[in-house]
Order: sequence, then structure tokens, then C-alpha cells
Amino acid sequence: MRRADKTEDPVSALSDPAGAVLDAHGTILGWTDEAATLLGLAGDQACGRPVTSLLADRDQWRQALRTRTPTVWEGRVVLRHAAGHEVPVVFRVLPLGGDAGRVDAARYLVLAAARPTYERWRQDIAFSHELFFQDRMGVLLFDVDLRLVRTNAHLLWYSGVPSDLAGHRLGDFLFPEDAAVLERHLAEVLRTGDLRLGVEVLIRTREDPRGGRHMTISAFRLRDPHDGGLVGVAAFFTDITDHVRARQRLDLLHHAAAVLGESLSIIRTCEDLTTVLVPGLADLAAVDLADPVLIGEEPAHDGEHLFALRRMAVAGADDSPLPTGPMTLGSIDTHRATDIAAAAEAVDGSRAEAVSRGGGPSERAGHGGLVADLRRTATADGAQTSTGAADGAAGDTQAADAQSPAAARADGKRAADRQEADRQAADQRKADQQAAGEGAGATGGGATAGALADAGTGARGERWVDPETPGQHGADGSGDAHAGASDASDEVLAWARSVPGAHSVMTAPLHARGILLGRVTVWRTEALEPFDAEDLTLLEEVAARAGLAVDNARRYTRERRAAVKLQRSLLPPALTDVVAAETASVYLPTDAARGVGGDWFDVIPLSSARVALVVGDVVGHGLQATATMGRLRTAVRTLADLDVDPEELLTHLDDLVLQLTVEADSDRPGIEDGAPNSMTDSVGASCLYVTYDPVTGHCVMASAGHPPPALISPDGSVRFIELDPGPPLGVSSLPFDITELDLPPGSVLALYTDGLVERGTGDVDEGMAELRARLLRADALHRPLAGLPREVVTDLPPSRLPDDVTLLLARTRLLPESDRAAWTLAADPALVAGTRELVAGQLAEWGLHELTFTTELVVSELVTNAIRYAGGPVELRLIRAGVLICEVSDPSSTQPRMRRARATDEGGRGLYLVAQLTSRWGSRYTRHGKTIWTEQPLPDV
Repeated sequence: MRRADKTEDPVSALSDPAGAVLDAHGTILGWTDEAATLLGLAGDQACGRPVTSLLADRDQWRQALRTRTPTVWEGRVVLRHAAGHEVPVVFRVLPLGGDAGRVDAARYLVLAAARPTYERWRQDIAFSHELFFQDRMGVLLFDVDLRLVRTNAHLLWYSGVPSDLAGHRLGDFLFPEDAAVLERHLAEVLRTGDLRLGVEVLIRTREDPRGGRHMTISAFRLRDPHDGGLVGVAAFFTDITDHVRARQRLDLLHHAAAVLGESLSIIRTCEDLTTVLVPGLADLAAVDLADPVLIGEEPAHDGEHLFALRRMAVAGADDSPLPTGPMTLGSIDTHRATDIAAAAEAVDGSRAEAVSRGGGPSERAGHGGLVADLRRTATADGAQTSTGAADGAAGDTQAADAQSPAAARADGKRAADRQEADRQAADQRKADQQAAGEGAGATGGGATAGALADAGTGARGERWVDPETPGQHGADGSGDAHAGASDASDEVLAWARSVPGAHSVMTAPLHARGILLGRVTVWRTEALEPFDAEDLTLLEEVAARAGLAVDNARRYTRERRAAVKLQRSLLPPALTDVVAAETASVYLPTDAARGVGGDWFDVIPLSSARVALVVGDVVGHGLQATATMGRLRTAVRTLADLDVDPEELLTHLDDLVLQLTVEADSDRPGIEDGAPNSMTDSVGASCLYVTYDPVTGHCVMASAGHPPPALISPDGSVRFIELDPGPPLGVSSLPFDITELDLPPGSVLALYTDGLVERGTGDVDEGMAELRARLLRADALHRPLAGLPREVVTDLPPSRLPDDVTLLLARTRLLPESDRAAWTLAADPALVAGTRELVAGQLAEWGLHELTFTTELVVSELVTNAIRYAGGPVELRLIRAGVLICEVSDPSSTQPRMRRARATDEGGRGLYLVAQLTSRWGSRYTRHGKTIWTEQPLPDV
């Protein structure tokens, strides 16, 4: 008979099985207490009985005999409990031996266990077996001394971890601080028995303490199932390093988006950029800008001009190697590839994509970022070996061919030439600035590292540079490529190795609207792991945002308080939040040199918590277009305040534009004969006017030659609303049609100008399809609107746009039923008293007791007048939406008029009383009569 193995024996592996001793005839000779418990029979009751008497069905004995083999006898039967019920069991028969000469002298030990107990044992074995053999989750078993007892292979994937962990403590191979934190959690679990679920810890090994891995640890205490004694602690861990780093990068981007652009000061923006990067991404950071940027000018992007970089801001634990005072770290002559990405290509020896040196920016995609690993060096035989960070920073190791006396003299001569060129360039710049009446120190900062040629962006993807290998050949193996690579490597050394102790460095250009403005450089010391491709992508994203912020500051410096100030005085805030909707907008001019254009948008609060959304486009650019835009926007707000319908508002606006056209065509005093009248170019406009009611969710819109708005539904779909656009304003006197629809709560309306869909690269259908894709990517339903419009148009460089771009996003809201109440009243003056009671009850329900008296007076006056002069039915509605709104609607189309009553008049004081008791009041025509409304501010809570 085979030996019973603990993992295969279905009975003996169980704790405390029931046992009985049988003779060769199946008579029970011995009976254990566990057997008595299992079947309810005491030992004296069971001994002497045949074992078959215990079976629930005696026919099972034949089946049990058939399971017997020469090596093992085990199976399943159903026994009868002393109380009468059946007990399914699993059994195993073990021979005990006896007199070899007598068959009837044989003895057998029968072990049995209840079948549910066996099934649980089987499940436990399968679970533990699979748990230790899977590799998606780490499993650790510790004893009471927190020494490792067992683990799965998943843990062995990390460097610095011994191959055999049995008997080790965590401190034997983990960084002491990390081991102490983890053991503290395990000891607490062992002491209290409380579970630890999803605890995030940082795990670093003694062999490589930099970076480490982020883990989530869950642990629970193990006890002996028999005596309850402590066995140890079981811990499960999952590697979430990628998730944590992605979250950290996303947080950094969010922080950058929140910080960058807050100021229109160039210096402040650069300082904000360094504080975003340190310590979130690097240990040290520096921002360098081209000199023309500091005086509000654009660096020429013709590929022929070089500009010195001025260090604007530094940040870090020890930023002494990166001063902001006057300093020169190197100079670049006009024959070198001075673009950052070009230097990377030269050092890497990859010249497959040439850098554009003329005719504007390069057409290649990407951000032109660059990464350099300062720990690598080139040996005499060309092999790469690891060196100390301090040696790499000091630049003591060079290629073997650079150590010869001739090479050393050549390097010294190049350095002297660069210093002389820098001195001459600084003198020339100072003379030019003095001649133009601009002081050299007007913008602050000091001239710094190298020069900048606006040669366009770099090739897509990260650039890995070995700054200590100057002699790499080009892809074609030419000597010119070798010389260019050597010169470019000197430039890389200038910025990459300016910080002693740094082991990794990364830089990215600051650009906006296709124009290179400067660069941002970050370093890491031995405390952090080297930069990788994801870090480079993150830096490029931050640099892209920072470039836009710097360019905005530069444009503000140049424009001062002229066109930009005028434009901002004529447009509403980019972010508004009213009861009916939350809005965010962006305006992108076609070209800063031509001034702002005639695009405008507006968010106008209307009566009864409604809101009007307006987007328009005046023909032309410059101050005349801006002035016309201001006149039209004022007219729209005035007409909107009268609560006219959208089609009627556009009709009045069309009349105004026709009058402006007549004025522009007529002769004016002060205009010289023959002088062109630029006003003519600015007359003519398109307009889209939308009203939304948050009480009913009803939306009405009318268009005068304007593109249809886009609707982002709560299900995530994006569609353009079909409407019948009338002619542009000032073209004809044809009527305008309206489009009505109900908007689900949380919908987002996107109103825009034609510059967003008509960019000269295709037809309008292609532009609208691209806009739809941009709105889908922006995910406006699940993100705050602030910043989303700019994100939608952020990759549209204004210098390449044929027209201005305006985008207005509005997320609609629907007032809950609890914030409104409505009643329909018959034309019976006797109902006025009951109406006051209804109003008082509703205000009491809202907790607005302080407004009860004044509201009763207002309602009483308005309802009485409606019944007396208009008849019925009369509709009364109360709305709580930031203010208390009271509406009384009647079928009459006669507008009320407030007048000052004389002392002898018996009436005429009702509307005067209403005006004195409320903050605002008015009336508007409806399709079935008119509505008189009032507003009262809610009391402070």
C-alpha cells in the first residue's frame, strides 16, 4: 500500500479525523472520541458491532469493497448517525498488521471525516497552491519574528533581492527606512490582528536605493486553527509604480496648468515654471529666454539670426551653480547647429532629418526635447562605462582622441574664440539698445548659456545624448558631419554639465505659435533615478504650457494697454457662472501684429433665471473692427434686457448694421479726400443668439449667417444642431427663423466662430468634423470647463490662422422641482387672499420667512392688477434661483407702465410700490400674453 502524502491523502491530512479499529471480519474493536462525536455513538455502543451496521444503506458495503486496490483503500460512504440522520463521510483504510499465519488475526485502522470538512480542506489546498504559483500578485509569509518563511516567485523579479529569502528579515535586503516602515505595519497586524488593506509604501533595495518601486500592501494575522496560537503574518503586495508615476505626472501637469499663466510678468512666469518642476520632477531647474522676448519682441524665425539666452529663473535645494546674475557659459558661432534638437542629432550622429535653417520653423512634428545621461563616458576603445556623477559634471573624462596635446590646444583655441565672440556680441547688443533708447537692463536677468537659433522644433521622441562623446560621425560618415558633431557636443556640454554632482539632465524648448522663445533645463542628482522617456514627455508638456504663458506675457509687454486692453474691456470674462449655465471661453486672434479682430461672445443673464449666449463675428481686423464689435455687443445686451425673442433681436440688430453701413459710406468731417475708409471693411457681421430656461430646460436659438452650435449630450455624443441660418447682418432685411429644443441636464453647448472651422486647409465640413473630434477628446462632460476651450484650440498657431477663433462652452443646468412653485388662478378678486396664503406657505417651506411680507404685497398687487385689467386665467410662479423670482402671467399684451401718482390720485401707486420693494422688476411679451417678473435678494444665512 502506498504511503499517504499530506497533499494527496483525503483523510489523514485533516486534523482530528474519526478513527476505528476493525478485525478481519469487519467487527469494531476500537472507537475514538472523534468517531463518537461524528456518529453520536459512545465507544461501548460501537465496539463489537459490525462496521456495516453503521452504513445508512448496507448495499454501500459492496461499493466500498470495489474501491479497494492492492495499494490503497479509500472512498466515500454515507453513515447513519445515532439520531437517525445521514452523515456523508470520506474514509481511508490502513492495515495495522497481525499474525502472518492467520488471516482472521489482521487488524485495520479506518479513518473518516465528514465530507463538508474534506471539501473545505480540498479548497484550502487548491487555493494555497494556486496562490503561490501565480505571479500577478506577490505573496509573503512571515513568522512571529517577522522573518520570511515563504514567498512566490513574483518577488524575485526585483534587483537586490536574494534568490533564497527563507529566514531573512526585510532589513537584510531592503533600504533601512523602507524596511522599518513595512515591518512597523506587519508588527501592528501581528499585535492587534487588525487587517491592513491597500497601504501604499515605497520599496527600495540596499543595492539600488534610488527611485524604488511603489507597492500596495495588504496584510492579516495567521493563527493555528487548533490552539489559536500565533503563526505569523501573511502579506500581499502589488506593484503600482507605473500608476503612481502616471498620477504624479498628471498632478504635475494639473499643477502646471493651474500655476502657469496666472501672471503676465515674464519673470514671474519663469519663476512659476521652476517651482512647478522642483521638486516635482527634478532637483534643479533653470529657464532661459531669448533676449528679444524680454522686450516683448518675437525672435526672428528666418533661421539666420542667433540670440543670446538670458537666464530668468532658477530653483533647487542648491542653486548656486545656476545664478541669475550676468554670466556667460559659452557662445555659438553662426556655423554651428545651435538648435537644441539639432545639437542632439549632431551628438547622436543621426542626420536623417535636416534642421530647417530658413523660411520659418521646421515642419517636423514633436517638441524637440533632449535627455543626457551624464554617467556614461566614452573610453579609448569606444566602450561605454559608468562613471561618477561628479566626474561627469566636471568634464574630466573625454574621448581618447581629445586627450592629445594637439586636441587640447584646439579645444582651448575654440573656447577662446567663443569667449571673444560673446564679448563682441554683447557689446553690439548694448550699442544697438542704447541707439534705440532701450536700456540693457530694462527687463532684468543676465545673459547666459549659449545662443538660440529659431530653427524650428526637433524630431519626435526623446533624444538621448552622451555629452562626453564629441567625435561621432554622421549617418553618411562624412568628415563634415564629424566636425559638426564635435561643435554641437561642446554646446551640449555647456548646458548639460554646468551642475556639479548631477547624473542626469533634460531640456526642452519653450515655444508658442510655432516660434521658439527659449528653453527649460532640469537636473537630477544621486537622490533620484535618471530621467527616462516619460519624464521627457512630461517636461515637453509642461514646457508647451509654459511656452504659451511666456508668449502671452511677451505679447502683453509689447501691446501694453493698446489693442489688448481695448479688447478685454469690450469682452466679458472668460469664465462665468450663472444659475442657468456655467461657461468658459477662449479668443485666439489671427495675428498679434494686425491687432484684435471683430469676434465677440457674451453671456447675458435674463429675467426668470434664464441666460442668453451670444457669439458673433464682425468682418475685418484692427481697432475699427473692435469698435464695431463693441457697438454690436452693447446693442445685443440692450435688446436682451428688453426680453425680446431671438428672431426679433436679430431683426433689430440687422437694422443697426444697415445704419452703420450708411454712416460708413457717407462722407465724414475730418476724413481727407481720397483717403480709404477702413470702416467699410468692418461693417457686416454674423451672429448666433441662444436663450436657455433652466426651469423648463427649453432652448431657443436664431442665427444670422453663423455656423450652427455643437451639442455635447450627457451620453457623450457630439452633434451639430440643425438650424435655418438667416442672412448675415447688414445684407438684407429677410426674416430670421428660430430653432427650439429641450436640453437634458448637464448638456454642453459649444458656440464658435467660423475661424475655428474655416482655416483655409479644407472645406467647412472637414473643419466641423475636426471640431467634433476635438470636443470628444476634450471630454467636457466629466471635466471642469475652465481651460477646456483653450485646450480645444491650443494647437492652432495664431500666425497660421486666416481668421480669429472664438469658442464658448456652456454647461447647462436644470433647476430642481423643489426650487419652483406654480399656481393657475381664475379671474376672481376673491382669490387674492388665498394666493397670499399660498405664497406664505411656500416661503415658509423654503425657510424665507423674512421675505413673506414683501412678497405677499408684491403678489397681491400684481395678481390684482392682472385680474382687474387682463382677465384670466392668471399664472403665478415662484422661483428660488440665487434670488427670489416672482412671475405673474396674464393673457393681455398690454405692457404695464409705472407713473408717479399725484397726491389726490386714488390709484396708480401699485407698480411704484413693487419697484420699491424689489431689487429688479420688468415685463416681457409671451406668445400668450405677457409676464411681469420681480426679483428679491435672498437673506443671508
